[in-house]
Amino acid sequence: MEIKPLKLNVNAGKASAPATEVAKRKQAANAVEPIEDAWRRIYASKLSDSDRQKLDEVKAAMEDGHLARDPSDCVNKAGKPKKFSKAEALRLWKTVQAQVREDKLRKMVEETPANYELITTEHELANLLDDLRNEEIIAVDTETTGVDVYTDVIVGISLTLPRSDRHVYIPVDHVDCEQLSREYVLSELAVVFNDDKIGKVLHNAIFDIAMLRRHGHDLEGVVWDTMTAMHILNENESDRSTGGAGSFKLKDLAPKYLKTPSDTYDSLFGKNAQFREVPVDIALVYAAKDTELTWRLYEFQRKHMAQMPTVLEYYETVEVPLLYVIVTLEANGYVLDLDFAKEYGEKLRKRAEELRKELISELTSFHEGDGPLNLNSTQQMRPVLSKKIGKELPNMDAKKTLKPLKGEHEVIAKLLEYKKITKLSGTYIETLPLKQNPTTKRWHSRFNPMGTVTGRFSSGKDEEAKTEQGFNVQNQPKDARKMFVAPRGKVIIGADFKAQEIRCVARLSGERVLIDAFLNNRDPYATLAAKFHQRPYEEVYKLSNGDDTPERKQMKVGMLAAIYGTSKWTLAEQLDTTPDEAQKFLDDMFATMPDLASWIEETQEFAARYGFVWMDNQQRKRRLPDAKLKAKWGDRDTWRKVNRAKRQGPNARVQGSSSIQTKVTMIKAAEMCSRKGSGWRLWGSVHDELLFEAPIDFTREDIEDIRSVMIDSYTWGEVPNGTDIEVMTRWGEGVPVDKWFKNKEEIN
Repeated sequence: MEIKPLKLNVNAGKASAPATEVAKRKQAANAVEPIEDAWRRIYASKLSDSDRQKLDEVKAAMEDGHLARDPSDCVNKAGKPKKFSKAEALRLWKTVQAQVREDKLRKMVEETPANYELITTEHELANLLDDLRNEEIIAVDTETTGVDVYTDVIVGISLTLPRSDRHVYIPVDHVDCEQLSREYVLSELAVVFNDDKIGKVLHNAIFDIAMLRRHGHDLEGVVWDTMTAMHILNENESDRSTGGAGSFKLKDLAPKYLKTPSDTYDSLFGKNAQFREVPVDIALVYAAKDTELTWRLYEFQRKHMAQMPTVLEYYETVEVPLLYVIVTLEANGYVLDLDFAKEYGEKLRKRAEELRKELISELTSFHEGDGPLNLNSTQQMRPVLSKKIGKELPNMDAKKTLKPLKGEHEVIAKLLEYKKITKLSGTYIETLPLKQNPTTKRWHSRFNPMGTVTGRFSSGKDEEAKTEQGFNVQNQPKDARKMFVAPRGKVIIGADFKAQEIRCVARLSGERVLIDAFLNNRDPYATLAAKFHQRPYEEVYKLSNGDDTPERKQMKVGMLAAIYGTSKWTLAEQLDTTPDEAQKFLDDMFATMPDLASWIEETQEFAARYGFVWMDNQQRKRRLPDAKLKAKWGDRDTWRKVNRAKRQGPNARVQGSSSIQTKVTMIKAAEMCSRKGSGWRLWGSVHDELLFEAPIDFTREDIEDIRSVMIDSYTWGEVPNGTDIEVMTRWGEGVPVDKWFKNKEEIN
């Protein structure tokens, strides 16, 4: 990344052009057209909301005498007068922003609070350490050169000491200033950072813990992360339409909950500015304010979460310890077989070319434009596809428009496959090799413990990362998983939560048919199919070739549709029947499971009354405010919102409760790996599966330990847990444990 020096002059006066220069510019501008007429002309043109706001700021600055046209913009190359244009006004907006930024930075320094302190000497640091030892809990933040926790470095540390009422910033790698070295500061702070009796509060703690570890230090005693805590208090925070702050960033949360304006980094310093180049008097105000806001947000959050004791206990005993698990998991990274990745990518590319030729052949006759048909042109493809299928398509939206039609029209299924694998082929051939971290020589992914509104994990990259090194481990196609290989002398052991969500349904609903199926170690879908069709279990479980029977497939689709709140129209498509027949199937299915039917109805009624539903043991909420909306007669949009939110209720409870089971089990799994020592690591969390990296000489006792972790860490009352375990040296090529040991014995 190109680093542009940050030039700030906070001691200068207002950045406005000299009066004589402004007068000259005005005279030159007015010679061609009065500025008032120019503004009327510009505002009469088509403007976006963003451009209109920028133009308003430029116009105000010009009217206040702080801004004028550059003489070079007033004449063309021939020396003739040039009209004031929208483009010129938008260029001037950058000058306005620079003036506003400089004024704001100057004001920040002039109004630095008395309890904001810069620590630059050994004496000051020693005094700070004395006060830190007397604190029960502090707020911590690191300022860095970037967000790559394996390559970037710390340039400063800010701390808030509530008891001492001190907010300090310690620069350790700034440009041209008095400061202590990073190594010295971290070694001195280690006595506090390693003391788990001194609680630490952070915003996005995963990042700061990882960054400190990158420098060879740890941060023990983290008791609160204001970012993950806000997900617990309002998982809808990203949705401004429901009153959310817009994101879970501190700069967005502070104005809403603390009533404190908070400027973003980019607005103050620019997108490419390095914090190490920010003058330390400005850095102090910015960094110290961050930890002060983090502390104040912590106080606000804890007060509100304390009103829900079961939620508070869950957060402190599950979500907080999980932060350390995720840091270690991410740092482990992955070893990839790039030769396999390239081969896989070429296979996809070949398939994409086959599909392209087929689609061109099928669709060209419907194309009326000049030149060949472009499959990637929305403008060309919408009318062509509409003619081909005999139905007018409103747009080419893959999720909303095309996917619902792919079952009816093979050409649409082909197009969707073509678009998907075209993108994938480039990923595995060109992009993936570039994602290797230059420092660790491994591939790393972020694991977000609040990746969905129900608390399930997502995987990818840091949303603020400017590089493209992060990648999504969870969404790797099954065929692509084979590019992930175990390090030399290691294996990957995968253990899944067998029928996790259906066991959760049995737990939450108390449905005896499901509970008895699990108690008798029988497949739940086959059990339901046998009861529904009044046939023996063996007849509806498997076909002679080992495939599922139509009855089991049908019951699985229907069961999941009931839990996930699928509409009768979507279910009809899945079952290849009419909406009325699909609804009848659901009604008949519920008749065989009265407890499940009652639970779904009660959950939906609860959501409509209170606007949320509880996860298992009231440990988390899923807020569904639309369920409480009152629809007036004829208001179809509101009615749809209400019904959709109510249908989401049961699904939210199941997914959220299952995510709790996964997280508790991950903590126990990490503890097990720690006890086993070197060579054992948690390798990944992918949907309903945990994966371990283990020494190749693992034992059957080790497998039983994994089985115990999966089954016993979080139980569903009388509903037993189940797990299947497999061993592999390449992800996706696993074999059952018994077969692994048998093969090993034969080799030996």
